[in-house]
Amino acid sequence: MISRFRSLIQRNLAAKIVALMVAVILWGYVMNEQNPSTEGSFTAHVQLVNVPEGYKVTQGTDKVKVTVRGARSLFVSNSDEDFEARVNLQEAKEGKGEYKAQIKMPQGFELLDVQPETVEVTLDPIVSRKVRADINVNGSPASGVTVAKVTQASAEVTVEGPSSAVNEVDRLIGYVGLTSKNDADFALQVPLTAINSDGREVSGVTIQPATMYVTVQMARGLTKKIVTIQPVSENDLPANLELVSMKPNPLQIEVAGAENIIANLTAVNTEKITLADVLQTTDKTVKLALPPGVTVTNHDVLVHIVVRNKKNGKSME
Repeated sequence: MISRFRSLIQRNLAAKIVALMVAVILWGYVMNEQNPSTEGSFTAHVQLVNVPEGYKVTQGTDKVKVTVRGARSLFVSNSDEDFEARVNLQEAKEGKGEYKAQIKMPQGFELLDVQPETVEVTLDPIVSRKVRADINVNGSPASGVTVAKVTQASAEVTVEGPSSAVNEVDRLIGYVGLTSKNDADFALQVPLTAINSDGREVSGVTIQPATMYVTVQMARGLTKKIVTIQPVSENDLPANLELVSMKPNPLQIEVAGAENIIANLTAVNTEKITLADVLQTTDKTVKLALPPGVTVTNHDVLVHIVVRNKKNGKSME
């Protein structure tokens, strides 16, 4: 049986080999004509893997363009969803970095190019810190009534989030609105907002707790008076700069107190303003340093600080 099969194979062996080669060539020719090799591109979704904990992760792009070569039938049977760009962050470091994407694609394709070649990924550590909380009182109370004292539950509140956002927070602020109905003491929970040194809201942070318990004590029979605001600063401006001016906004403020206390009061000072971090003309929000027995509706004031370079006298805008 075996010898007969071997004899059958070996009979006209050369002719059979030639026929096989011709068949292979013809098959390749037909396939190349009917299903030729071609080039094309797909859009691959970027997937981050091995992402470290304790960071806010931001990627520059979520898609890359993948250029491949393959049989025309492969382009018909596959789509963007069959391609994936994986970025391994196992060895990633804090901050911004460029990481190469590894392309996962269907069998039969030859990878020609990936654009962009790398994906920008930023790892921003999640941190928390205590920040000053200020309560501002706006509006006008009932006739003959003024704010005697505002008491807040805590002077500082915890802010948590990516370090870039948390470090931008200058203070937390909450607002208490007065109306003509406010003629007696009251208390309420005041929502807090994180703001930067320019007075703009900082997003992307969590305030814990998000509200502040505030009590407002009202008083009758106090005398009201308009006085000027006098900014007062520390003597800690950087050595290469000199102070040109400090201008408060508003220039004047209404204060209240017993008549014998405010009769001779013409101005109120701000708390001492540190200039150590002033590198150019800037604005700072500071509190008023009120004498005992003197009250104001809003303890905060914005001070415009102008500085210039000692060497050339140019204003530091």
